[in-house]
Amino acid sequence: MTIKSASTANRPAFRLGFAPRTGTDKNGQATLGYPVEIGACFHRADPDKGLIAKFTIIPADFRDGVLLLLPVRHEDDLLSEAHKDA
Repeated sequence: MTIKSASTANRPAFRLGFAPRTGTDKNGQATLGYPVEIGACFHRADPDKGLIAKFTIIPADFRDGVLLLLPVRHEDDLLSEAHKDA
């Protein structure tokens, strides 16, 4: 088991997004609308037990879209990228 600092313990591991199906393309594949952030996934104290998903918004019908796990961009990441560009 890894020990996390207090600053990273409260950070989400992933953002949860939902993209509604808007129709089909000419090949019969589903087309998706713009994804909306609906919650986040957090690490548990025991990483072997997976993640905890917390929803701030629950879509009316999950069958009419796709649930997405999106990467989290932290201020630390953004600052380090800004220093690389400078």
